[in-house]
Amino acid sequence: MDLNWEEALNQFEIEIKVVAHKSMRTVESYMNDLMTYALYMDQKGKHCPALVNVVDLDQFINGYRKGHASSSCARMLSSIRSFHRFLCLKDESFKDPTLHFKQSGTTKHLPVYMSKEQIELILDSFGKDDYDVLGKTVLETLYACGLRVSELCALNMNDIRLAERRLTVRHGKGEKERIVPVAKETIDQIQQYFFVRKRYASEKERALFVNLRGNRLTRQFVHTLIKKKVNELGLDPQISAHSFRHSFASHLLDGGADLRIVQELLGHSDIKTTQIYTHIQNKRLSDAYEKFFPDLDEEE
Repeated sequence: MDLNWEEALNQFEIEIKVVAHKSMRTVESYMNDLMTYALYMDQKGKHCPALVNVVDLDQFINGYRKGHASSSCARMLSSIRSFHRFLCLKDESFKDPTLHFKQSGTTKHLPVYMSKEQIELILDSFGKDDYDVLGKTVLETLYACGLRVSELCALNMNDIRLAERRLTVRHGKGEKERIVPVAKETIDQIQQYFFVRKRYASEKERALFVNLRGNRLTRQFVHTLIKKKVNELGLDPQISAHSFRHSFASHLLDGGADLRIVQELLGHSDIKTTQIYTHIQNKRLSDAYEKFFPDLDEEE
């Protein structure tokens, strides 16, 4: 197969869009990963996918691992495997460099979460001006509804039902729709934000959350907002937008919520994904035990 990178990537994109019916977000993730991969290989002199061997792949993954989290590396490798398997199906003579490639063991890390006190500290730090009302509402909704940042930015005005205190998430992972209840305190905050929104959003604007220029919020806006707050308050620099979602799940389980309910609220398709939060609980219990019951052997 003599396809160059551009031709191969175009064919793969059509495959996952039209045949596999992947969501636009999934397609975007695949193609972003593969563009990085293709650029590296092309600069290395591998001007078409057929020239890549397992040594090239190993060098790429090892270099990529140095600047990225283990989860990002795993996703990158998954994208590359899917791409090369697709090419093999198109041409049986094509050799798949991922076939015998084994990634070195990745460390399973627990999500970064915050205590209720830290959540309150962040929310209480906002002032009363328009920017702060927007910022507080965004972060409170992110936490109180357990949303992914992409889900929050995609919300429209017709997705919130104030009287019923519920939120419809229409653009979840895998394009699955779910309904999430909203706490009364959060509803009150959203209503306060609506006074701000009226000053900036046009009547035709559908987005629930808009910036002070009247445009739909971007993920970058939310990430920057959180980074600034974390630095300002001297909190763990690893706290991210996803930490609000992790904290939502952890606090629900701490309060006795059933794991299946948490799974439904988070929009997880597999209960195994939700079970990571039970590991957080177990670690907290172990830490508390060690704190109050030091090594009993010392008393002997």
